[in-house]
Amino acid sequence: MYEFLIKEYVDKLTEEDIKKYAKAYNIDVNDDEAKILYLYAKNYWKEFYHSEPKELLEELKEKLRPSTYNTLYKFYKDLKNKINK
Repeated sequence: MYEFLIKEYVDKLTEEDIKKYAKAYNIDVNDDEAKILYLYAKNYWKEFYHSEPKELLEELKEKLRPSTYNTLYKFYKDLKNKINK
C-alpha cells in the first residue's frame, strides 16, 4: 500500500518540494543539496523504501554537508521505523 502512495508522490516531486519539505521539518538544505536529494529520491526511492542502502547513504554522506546529512539520516531512520511498524 505505502509503495503505491510513495511512487505517486515521487512521480510528482520537484526540487522546490524538497526545499519546502526540509524547511517544514527545520532541515537546512541549500540549492545544491536539494538538487542532489531530488535526484536520489527520483532514482533510488525503492532502494530507500525497501532497505537501508549503505552505498547510497555513503554517497550522500560525501555529497551533503555533515549537519544536513546527519539530520536527514535521523529523519530517514525515524520514518523507516514508523513505516515498518
